[in-house]
Amino acid sequence: MSKQCPVKTPVTLLAWAVCAALYWPAANAQTTADTTARPTDAQTPATAEAARADSVTLDAVTVTGMRATQQNSSLVKREATVIVDAVVNDEIGALPDNSVGETLERVAGVTADRFKGSASEISIRGLGPFLGFSTLNGREVSSGSGDRAVSFQQFPSELTNGVLVYKTQQADFVEGGISGVIELRTARPLDYGKQRIQIEGRANYLPYADKAGADPGSRLSASYIDQFDTGLGKVGVALGLAATDSTAPEDFYTASSAYRPCNTINTTPSSVTSAAAGNCSYAAGSGNPAYFVPNQFNFRQLDTQDKRSAFVGAVQWRPNDRWDVNFDLQLSKRESFEDRHDLVIAEGRRGIAPSEVSADGALLRYTGNSFLENIATVRNREERYGGGGLSASFKATDALTLSGDLSYSRTHRNQLDLSSRLRSNTLFGPSGRVAYTFDQASSDIPIIGFLNPIDLNNHDAYTGNAFARRIEEDRVDEIRAARFDMSYDRYGVWNQIKAGVRLSDHDRVTDLENENNLESIPTANTLAGNANCRTGNLVRDWGEDSDTNLRSWAQFDTRCLYRAFTGTDDRGAPADTRSAGDLDINERIRAAYVMGSFSTELAGHALTGNVGVRFVDNKITSKGYRGAYRLVTTRDPITGVASYRLDPVAGSFDPIELEHSYNNVLPSFNANLELRENLFLRGGLYKAIARSNIEDLGAGRVLITDGSAATPEEALAGASGGNPRLEPLEAWNADLSLEYYPNPDTSYSLALFYKRLKAASVPANRGSLNETFVIDGVSYTVPVAQQTNSSAASYLRGFEVGANHAFTSLPAPFDGLGVQLNYSYADSDFKYDDPSATEPTLPLADFTDPVGIPGLSKHTGSATVYYERGGLSLRLIYKYRSDYFKPSGLTALRVADDAGYLDLSASYDLNAHVQLKFQAINIGNEHQVMYRPVDGSIAESSYFGTSYFLGVRFKY
Repeated sequence: MSKQCPVKTPVTLLAWAVCAALYWPAANAQTTADTTARPTDAQTPATAEAARADSVTLDAVTVTGMRATQQNSSLVKREATVIVDAVVNDEIGALPDNSVGETLERVAGVTADRFKGSASEISIRGLGPFLGFSTLNGREVSSGSGDRAVSFQQFPSELTNGVLVYKTQQADFVEGGISGVIELRTARPLDYGKQRIQIEGRANYLPYADKAGADPGSRLSASYIDQFDTGLGKVGVALGLAATDSTAPEDFYTASSAYRPCNTINTTPSSVTSAAAGNCSYAAGSGNPAYFVPNQFNFRQLDTQDKRSAFVGAVQWRPNDRWDVNFDLQLSKRESFEDRHDLVIAEGRRGIAPSEVSADGALLRYTGNSFLENIATVRNREERYGGGGLSASFKATDALTLSGDLSYSRTHRNQLDLSSRLRSNTLFGPSGRVAYTFDQASSDIPIIGFLNPIDLNNHDAYTGNAFARRIEEDRVDEIRAARFDMSYDRYGVWNQIKAGVRLSDHDRVTDLENENNLESIPTANTLAGNANCRTGNLVRDWGEDSDTNLRSWAQFDTRCLYRAFTGTDDRGAPADTRSAGDLDINERIRAAYVMGSFSTELAGHALTGNVGVRFVDNKITSKGYRGAYRLVTTRDPITGVASYRLDPVAGSFDPIELEHSYNNVLPSFNANLELRENLFLRGGLYKAIARSNIEDLGAGRVLITDGSAATPEEALAGASGGNPRLEPLEAWNADLSLEYYPNPDTSYSLALFYKRLKAASVPANRGSLNETFVIDGVSYTVPVAQQTNSSAASYLRGFEVGANHAFTSLPAPFDGLGVQLNYSYADSDFKYDDPSATEPTLPLADFTDPVGIPGLSKHTGSATVYYERGGLSLRLIYKYRSDYFKPSGLTALRVADDAGYLDLSASYDLNAHVQLKFQAINIGNEHQVMYRPVDGSIAESSYFGTSYFLGVRFKY
């Protein structure tokens, strides 16, 4: 499946221009497009709030340094009608964080997942990233991931000047986030109001990269802002460029995603050939406690390289006092490379003799036996993003303002994996298997011992059962949106009336399961690859920060081994790339709203707010494939009993198209009561939605193609796929915030929140969703395993506290000290069955407890201490979040352990034009650990160390 740039109609002209600019260099390249477009409303929270008569004019505050940033952010929070937190700075590149994700972590109730040490997957108030909504300059952002989550890493912090997190909503906000709305902002040149030229360069050193022999990384950025008086009015121009060349090393361990409960015990653990040396199983009534075992364990050394480039541009035109026209464009490109070398215990369930099992069933220590596998993989990923918009506002009269916006956003991600495997031979033991001991109680990367001494670095010991695999994935996510708004200012209690409409088309096209593999390699090629492709260890002192005893193993040059096995550098895609996993999804959204803002008094206290309602009409069109099959009947030669199986028809696919429509009515009420000077009570009551993961809306179907069954219906019992009939998660929300601003340098806040959730997306119970399949002209109605909307209701509740203070009253030099403190607590009764530990004959609930809301940490917080005096600026920040559920597909549910990260940033102004900068990320050397399916059973460990940045910034 593929997409091209949209046809040049008036509605899609802007989309075509951005697409052409982004993809012209690759016009002749073969691409399989995947476009996901989110329903985007250019009238997002920030633009809506800016249009309000009582909103704060952000650019009127002159910001220099962290203290002024704190003042500016408090002013935004104080003046807004809704509950909002912000980190705002007028200066491009003045935010001290290394990434936008790190900036967001400073906001109360906002947490990030650490991926190889970098902040990603932002959650608000304990609700995972899929329940939030993100915008750039008031417009929704496309995504290259398998869901709707935005990668904030693609937007360089050097080219941004603020982020806002809206925690309550109003009718003119685009729908789509229950947890909140995140808005990333770049500068508008006329609003900025002065000329600025800025150049910044930073070097990046990672000790973990040094272990892999990688060179230090670099970050370069440049920006230019200016304004001009022309014969056609005032024109402002803002241009920014950024380039990054970095690496993301880690010492990595993972277990396979599927776990099985067992309770059998191997009584001869040192023997790899005894009858008891087979796979463990669960024997009901044996009296032995159950324990959980994955299929494999992987120990990984890797080398990485990540190159990113980005462009941000804006033109603002004011021909007169009535017109304001803005055009902005963002382009980015990311090329990442990984060279992986895995040592794999390939038969994790074989010959298990437990020696320590936790009360929850975590197999902490045991003896087993298995083949060892040596797998080399090279992964290349390219991702291009292009987005922008054209907006205009016209003040038709002193009271009436009309505004409109056209926007477009597109992300294209292509990922290619080339891998080769060699398996252990008889140099390690009979049939190539080894008896080993496993200890994950003493180290987050397990300790492995061998009952008979072997040399893991002996290349000669890996010559068995080779394969070569090529796996490619291609995604395109595309959003086209248009909106029109009208506001009318009037005197009296109801001081403004607003109304508007929004149209959006979101397309997601994927080409998945695109494989061209060789599962059997001739012996001559295997031996030649082993002999000619040997190399040393990729990483020095691997695993040294854990207590594991594994430090090195034999490794082979990845590309050389693949070429030796296949005879080519790349086998290329198969002739027919269609599969049942392909997606072609269109999400069409039409929305309209009306909202009235009021200003009055209540018992002598100023009261402002708004009341409104938003109506949303949604239509899903999902296209996919179902492979064609034929039903084969066989009969037992003695009994004559028939059995049935499905055989695929090679190269034959049945297209399938499903549609579904639904609508939502979203009322909202917000109020802000000034109890006394500088003390505010703010509240919100509103209904919100969060749309399901767009790739869960697929129409394709995968059927069982092997085995036999007693009836044709049983032969189809393994059907699975997406569900285009999924509807959004709905929530009624109530928020209350008490805020005190005694002076510009001090603020205190306490917020309470409650969300009543309904229609969450969960795995369907067997038989609850049925579909009809036609095989050889006969119709069969069978159950399909897919996601569905739960009828159960659940709650999320909690509170947030925040405090900001600059100690300006202290005597010099202590008057430069300041603190920022945030803490959030969240709790929920939402439950999600964990399918990662299964046993065919027993219900899941017999083995594992349900997990909670994805991304929910009960406790999160950050504490910042800063010092700013003269040209010196220092900041130390600690960020903490308790454990949380992190899903990865339907059968890979993980719980991330609690973690705290300590970061340091410093800068010194040599003069008004030159600033030196230094950053240290994760100076406490924290690492990430995940468990599955119970606490203590380590699913993943990642050690990535500290990152150091040293740079200089020039501004004129």
